[in-house]
Amino acid sequence: MSVDEKDAFWDISKLVPKKKSTAAPFSTKGKLSDVSIPGDAESSPPERNRLTAVGGNATAEERVYTRTEGLIKRVIIRRTPDKYDYYASFVKAATLYYDFKAPECEFAPYYSYMPQYIQLTQPQKSYYFYWRSMVRKKKYIKTDYSYFYLYVYEIINLPELIPPERGVEMLIDLWCAYRKQLPNIDANMSLWIQDYCLVYGIDCPMDRIRDFIFTAIGSSGFKEFFLSDAEILGQEGVLSVVSYLSDYDWRSGKYAGGDSREAYAKHLTGAMTLIISRLLHGGKILKENSETARLERFAFRSMLTTSAIKYRITVEYRPICEESELRGTVTAALKYTENKLRALMGVKSRLAVKELPQEYRELIDGYFNELFDKVNRERARAARPEYEKLYEAESNGISTTDADEIERSSWLTTARLVEDVEEYAPDTSEEPEEKADSTAQPEVAVDTYGLSGSRIEFVRAALTADTAKMAEIAASTGELADSLADEINEAFADGFGDVILEPADEGYTVIDDYREDIEKWLLKIMK
Repeated sequence: MSVDEKDAFWDISKLVPKKKSTAAPFSTKGKLSDVSIPGDAESSPPERNRLTAVGGNATAEERVYTRTEGLIKRVIIRRTPDKYDYYASFVKAATLYYDFKAPECEFAPYYSYMPQYIQLTQPQKSYYFYWRSMVRKKKYIKTDYSYFYLYVYEIINLPELIPPERGVEMLIDLWCAYRKQLPNIDANMSLWIQDYCLVYGIDCPMDRIRDFIFTAIGSSGFKEFFLSDAEILGQEGVLSVVSYLSDYDWRSGKYAGGDSREAYAKHLTGAMTLIISRLLHGGKILKENSETARLERFAFRSMLTTSAIKYRITVEYRPICEESELRGTVTAALKYTENKLRALMGVKSRLAVKELPQEYRELIDGYFNELFDKVNRERARAARPEYEKLYEAESNGISTTDADEIERSSWLTTARLVEDVEEYAPDTSEEPEEKADSTAQPEVAVDTYGLSGSRIEFVRAALTADTAKMAEIAASTGELADSLADEINEAFADGFGDVILEPADEGYTVIDDYREDIEKWLLKIMK
């Protein structure tokens, strides 16, 4: 027996039976027969993910575009394809199954750190295509994070099938529809939509995310992206700057919602436009030498990306200043503006405004002067007796006949009133002395707004700025001081009409405008 024959004896592979060929894991045949797809139904399905070499002649491409307005001035996009395309088969599968539809079916849970088609079981496949078809109709049914991200990967990895101008709208639709059901998507969507817009040189529809612009900015590592149009001072740009530079979120206010929301936002924006414009032109928002600020990063981090969308982004921009003095000014101006809006609505409660320079007060006052004049005229007219309104000339002219009739009727009414007064006038010749009302009701108990003794003691400590006492109360209840303050503010917002505590030093203090009210409230409780 030769040496080769002896070695062949140990070749285990020759002893193992040959396996029959099997269908690919994501076949268009079999149980997916109820799924329709245009074209050849017998086309071969994609293979599993594997390393695919990118052509040796591939070179890094570079695109540069500049902007004349806004904070972002210059963007450089360099293509950086990998030597091996780890997810080449994903694009093939996404293209093949782009028009797949499935009938209504039961929800099938699905979890994957990096979701892909090949991981889906048959029930998951069916549900994914059914869910996706519903989303395309703007019907946002139940889903999982992995289904959500799989569809996001499709949109971003298929720029030839989905033009970026439409793709960004689809991404925003998904973000808006599912951010409450899937709260952890904010950070990723904030980053990926930034990169998507920067790579393709398109504008982000800021108006679509204005209701959670605070969250978008807070989740972003490049905040200036969401403020890039601030210098143009459109409504959304102003609201974005205000959201970023303010410590107060006006949208969460008790009087900012409902039917008045649109008018509220309109006039708040109008007044704050004057403030932001003054700050911009005064050089108080943009940092000095801001033209040199530069950001570099790879696009679409932490997501499935094929070689076709591998880019390195370089952004030259003017960064926003974050000094505490500027934040204090914008916050105070925002609260002062909201106080004006509350006054227009007839709401008595006011927000505390500290250290707002007079020049900014005058800007806001000037904006609201005409509105107050109009509202005051309307209120004065509404307070007039109905009979006086009858004497006003109609818009189509004056009628002497109607005027004569009105005058005749008024005299008849006067005569009847005089008769009634004479007939029923009381005899005042002898006025009895006033006697104490023995049936007077006892004084009504003071409303504690549902607060326990420890919460009331916390308010007392905040009134005297006793930080040690506040910390002691929090420790005794086993809760954080911030939690106690939030609970107290929520109770007062419902019962009193506004929050009463605000952060100060290492604790909380009562808002200046409400100190007298809270002192009286505590005195009544102590009786």
